[in-house]
Amino acid sequence: MKTKIKVFMLTLLVTACQETSTVDQDETTDIAKEEEAIKAVIVAESRAFWQKDYEAWADQWHHEDYIRILGWWEGGGVYVREGWEIIGGGMKALMERNPEPNEQNEVNKNYNIRISKSMAWVTFDQYGTDTGEAAMDMPGKAPNTRILEKVDGQWKIVYVGWLLEGSEEGEE
Repeated sequence: MKTKIKVFMLTLLVTACQETSTVDQDETTDIAKEEEAIKAVIVAESRAFWQKDYEAWADQWHHEDYIRILGWWEGGGVYVREGWEIIGGGMKALMERNPEPNEQNEVNKNYNIRISKSMAWVTFDQYGTDTGEAAMDMPGKAPNTRILEKVDGQWKIVYVGWLLEGSEEGEE
């Protein structure tokens, strides 16, 4: 009996994973348009971060208690924040302490985007430049993950994950 239950549960799990790993849209959805809108949010959020434009940065996020950031870089170690109050408040304070724009020439490559009706899962490699700003510089390669939700017809970030490798490897 236990074996049958385990097999049944495993079958459900595999089926659920297969179903959620496919694009779940109706016939009227323009996938290319959705992918471009998602990339635009990612680029706008990064650009606002480097420009120290808190309002533009905050506009790319869904302001909820369940949002999260998880990252790592050599200069700061593990970075984990959860909830808009903590993430938004912390970012506002960071930008106020470091108000000068950090002119990044970042490039995002190797996008992998999975879209459902109201959620998108995105991975990509981000390459930043070394501008010399100790508090907020992210030079080199950083594999990234973003999860976005569609809120009132607009894509909003609910999760950011990144790991700053720092290597230039893979850049063209």
